[in-house]
Parts: sequence; C-alpha cells; structure tokens
Amino acid sequence: MKFDDSDKDYFLHDFQSDNENKDSGLNTGAAANQPASTEPSGVSPSFDFTGGGENQTVLPAKKKRRHGWLWFFLALFVILAVTVGIRYFVPYITESQVTGYVTLVEKRGIIFRTFEGEMVSEQQLADSGRLYSRDVYFSIPNDSVARRLQQYQGSGQPVTITCKRYYGTLPWRGASNNILVSFTPK
Repeated sequence: MKFDDSDKDYFLHDFQSDNENKDSGLNTGAAANQPASTEPSGVSPSFDFTGGGENQTVLPAKKKRRHGWLWFFLALFVILAVTVGIRYFVPYITESQVTGYVTLVEKRGIIFRTFEGEMVSEQQLADSGRLYSRDVYFSIPNDSVARRLQQYQGSGQPVTITCKRYYGTLPWRGASNNILVSFTPK
C-alpha cells in the first residue's frame, strides 16, 4: 500500500477563512484560478490536547444527569410530604357529632399516654329492631377535656361529642382515628 500525503487533509481545512476570503473579494483575477491557502503563512497545523475546548462537552452531560436525579428526588420528596400531610394531619371529616352515653374514659399508652374513650350511641340503644352493632371509640388529646368527660362516665346522662376523623393515627394524638374536639352534656 502506498501512502500519498500530497492531498490536503479535510479535517484540518479552515472553512471559515475560505468564507472570509470570498466575502472580502480576495479571490478575483488570477488568484481566483488558484486555490486559496487554508493555512496562515508560516504557521504549521497544530493540535491542542490540554483539554481546553473540545473535552468540555462531556461535563454538561454529567451535570444534566446530576440535575435530573436532583429533580427526581425533589419531586419524590414533595409527593411523599403531601401524602404524609394529608394522611396524618388533614382531617377528612370535621364537626362529626354523636350523642350517647360515656362508658369508659381512661389513660392508655406506653410511651405516649393519651386518654381514650368509649361511648354507646343513643341511636343504637333506641333502635330495638336492629342488633347492637358497635360502640363509638375516640381519643382525647386534651387532658382537661378528658377529666371533665370522666365525670359523665357511667352517670346515665347523655352527652354530645364533636370529633374530627383522620385517615391515620399518630402516637401522641391517640390510638383512634376519631379525635374528640369538644363535648356538651344533653
């Protein structure tokens, strides 16, 4: 195989200087028949392997990938925060009222001791055609309200309780999804 080095290398060709020569009108007359020189006079072609210009295109791709993961985890964190907030801190039923007889108010718990209450609904006792279905269970986060409600325990006097209902329970709020807000004796 014979190596021919007489042709100019396409990759070392300076196309920008060709355009400048055409724009400035240097290719007129006798010089137009001869090809324009692509290299400045007296300067040999050189290569720069110091990483100055061409290698920087790899860095933004890594940064884009890093920013993509950052946005992914940020969106995941926001979705989880909204889900936890709705499940544990936003009640889905407010101002729920039940009238009945308080059967039990006691303080329960190992680490977080909260007051828990039970009552029999007045409506369940009045309906003799149906079987008794269930008691009403609720948690009382306020100790002073729980102490006042204990006075009506087993007294036979009906009370109307107002509750909020949450999707999930928190240990410091009580063991029930129903949280007592207030009560009034009937």
